[in-house]
Amino acid sequence: MRILHACLTTEFSGPEMYCASLARAQAQAGDEVRVVVRTTGFVPRWREETGKAITLALPTWLPQYFETFALRHLIKGFEPDVVHTHQNIADKKAGTAARKRKVPWVTTVHRWKPESMKASDAAVCIAGWQRKEILADGYTGILRTVWNWLPLQKPASNESIEALRATWHASAKTVVFGSVGRLHGQKGMDVLIKAFLMAYPDPEADVRLVIVGEGPDRAKLEALKGPDRRIVLAGYVPEMAAYYEAFDAYVSASRYEPFGLTILEAMSHGCQLVCTRTEGPSEFLSEPSSKGQVIWAERGNVESLAAALPMAQVQGREHITYNLQPFSVNRALREIADIYEELLKTKK
Repeated sequence: MRILHACLTTEFSGPEMYCASLARAQAQAGDEVRVVVRTTGFVPRWREETGKAITLALPTWLPQYFETFALRHLIKGFEPDVVHTHQNIADKKAGTAARKRKVPWVTTVHRWKPESMKASDAAVCIAGWQRKEILADGYTGILRTVWNWLPLQKPASNESIEALRATWHASAKTVVFGSVGRLHGQKGMDVLIKAFLMAYPDPEADVRLVIVGEGPDRAKLEALKGPDRRIVLAGYVPEMAAYYEAFDAYVSASRYEPFGLTILEAMSHGCQLVCTRTEGPSEFLSEPSSKGQVIWAERGNVESLAAALPMAQVQGREHITYNLQPFSVNRALREIADIYEELLKTKK
């Protein structure tokens, strides 16, 4: 099958990794796959993550108002069986181009935007809770739920893990809380820092908090942490395996989380979980694979999260073995291929 993915954002986080890892897996399975992105500093990362899939970058000199025409030209030349879009801009531009060329259009719903997604032929929900909102908006296309999967990660050496913990002045007994995400209000990193300081007011307490990611709230978070050297804002990290291995507990403090790919990644490294009761985690962490292994806190509530952190600390540095079978890429590939096939049958 010929598949054209489109993701026209200017960053590389959860939705971009979803697109890249899906394209990579489809190409490895024998499909002819191309991925169109914008020319940014993340193009090398796109090409690394998409593997055998061909990544095409729209040139920087191309005016944005001309992008839909360029995408129509690309679709005409490649003749894909399916155009699969990711995020709002690609929905608007590549989705419109697909409809103009009469090519079946599938969108993945990272966050439902009816103004740009409602015209799609099929929508892939990353979690079941999204269906109610989409159906309430009168969506008439094929609607299916396909949970996220664990993307490929490079293994980390023991030396790199120990070196990381040393930079945080974490001994063999120190419990390290970690969190990964864009430094934006949605991810609740401000709540996490306040909760950490509330739970551990003693600056000599043998705990650390490491936050990985970049974003517009960095200065605000730097001010919140103040001079406390136990809190580390590590910035953007392209290869996360060593960090997850160096964490003892993973904290998702999000105010809104449609799924929570970083939670899956942390589970694959055996981290104890502390999560706010957001949409996606409340769904997939209620499965038998994780029951009894999650400490919950209320979203946006500093006191609730502050009470949860010491509960995870009791676990110490012992890692947990989770059942990750429901999150295999092969399962997701089959389910998405079924959606494509169903759509193509309806279009004949």
